[in-house]
Amino acid sequence: MYATLYPDVALTAWDCRVGGLDAKNAWEALSTGQRLLRQRADGTWHGLLPEGIAPADSLHALLHAATVHPWAAVAGGCGLPAWGLSTSKGDPWAFTPAAAATAGPGHLGARIARDLGIGVYVPCATAAACSTGLYSLLACADRIADGTCDRGVAGAADGALPDWLEAGFARLGVLCGSTAPTAFTGAGTGFAPAAGAGAIALARASGIAGTWQLRAGVRLGDAGHETHFVDPWTLTSALEALWAALPHPDLIVAHATGTTLGDAYEQAGLDAGPWRDCPRLVLKPLIGHTLGASGAVELAIALEAPVQRLWKLSLGFGGHLAGVAVERRTDG
Repeated sequence: MYATLYPDVALTAWDCRVGGLDAKNAWEALSTGQRLLRQRADGTWHGLLPEGIAPADSLHALLHAATVHPWAAVAGGCGLPAWGLSTSKGDPWAFTPAAAATAGPGHLGARIARDLGIGVYVPCATAAACSTGLYSLLACADRIADGTCDRGVAGAADGALPDWLEAGFARLGVLCGSTAPTAFTGAGTGFAPAAGAGAIALARASGIAGTWQLRAGVRLGDAGHETHFVDPWTLTSALEALWAALPHPDLIVAHATGTTLGDAYEQAGLDAGPWRDCPRLVLKPLIGHTLGASGAVELAIALEAPVQRLWKLSLGFGGHLAGVAVERRTDG
């Protein structure tokens, strides 16, 4: 059993900013098949930044907007909050000699804490490539489960839109270019680069009704390759652990980058167990790939879905794998 169980951790509020929309409006748009992407003049597909946000301040603006509602839901609680707002590599727009001191993965979360008037907190920020959002969520859940904190906010912001970063992904051959992105189609289109942020409030579940229960979380690693997973055991073990904790999910929110190797690895695992017939949701072809923020962004959107039980998977460079199983609560 490779899952950590969380019998008394609830997800009490959530939000995101992606394609100019919050979680509720993003779900409503995406559930009708709308893409939150655009084609540039050269035909390439990219994510959208809201009007009026300068790229150099975009991650701060996106994460601040995504965090306001979740923090308000737990701001009145007692004790220090667990604070897990992260970036997978720091702010990619701030990688200049002048800004090097403020470009680290933990700096942005501290900046948001100052914005919201939070003087002291328990730091839970993590950097785990494209699994950063879920790793940060589980780090905060750990602090609630072990009694250190009674509340917290976790999430991530990230972006693949800076020219230097986009050029690196193009060199790797993982961008969709002018081909409309898809996933699990066998075509291996690649992904559209995007920017976004997601944040989720957590609290001790006792006495809280009408929220989501965090049933289990999985964190595993596969060191077989620098950029992709090679050992099928890693994903299969994670899926088995989630199934043991919360079987028969109504929805599995896949990582689904749309890359040839990534999709083949993930689909093989999803097709190889009792979860094979569970409905799947793939969001990156509709919102683009927000890198380390993708787990938090996509979970926040999925929590708006009219389902009772769901899983979210994130697979990151370097073999970072994370998964969570959540169930809608109706009791107090």
